[in-house]
Amino acid sequence: MRASLLARAGSVAAAAVIATSGAMATASAAGAATTHARRLPTHLSISKEQAVAHHKHVVVIGGRLTSHNVPLRGKVVYLDRRTAHAKWVVVGKEVTHKRGAVAFVVCPKVSARYALSFKGSLNFRPSHSKVVTVKAKA
Repeated sequence: MRASLLARAGSVAAAAVIATSGAMATASAAGAATTHARRLPTHLSISKEQAVAHHKHVVVIGGRLTSHNVPLRGKVVYLDRRTAHAKWVVVGKEVTHKRGAVAFVVCPKVSARYALSFKGSLNFRPSHSKVVTVKAKA
């Protein structure tokens, strides 16, 4: 009778250890699922250049998307425009090439401000460029 009582106590202790460790494993798995990976910072530059295309004066707005000076390729960059007394509007989107660069050709009929924006992704934070002003040709 004494051996069976000792066996019962041992099996109860083993069951308690299994139940406790199983509950701890479940809790740690749930905690790991709610943690978020750290997204890397990004930098988006902007520039404007005058150009002539098909006997027409246009402006090329270019930019470069990087993270820690490493170009980000295959990311979508948006061109935003704002005219006087209006809100920012997305007027174009392009995918960055292997050096992280994008280019947009604009020929505004009125003076406008332009900026580039990157919405971010699972691994990279969103960013936006400075604002450049393009004046309309008279």
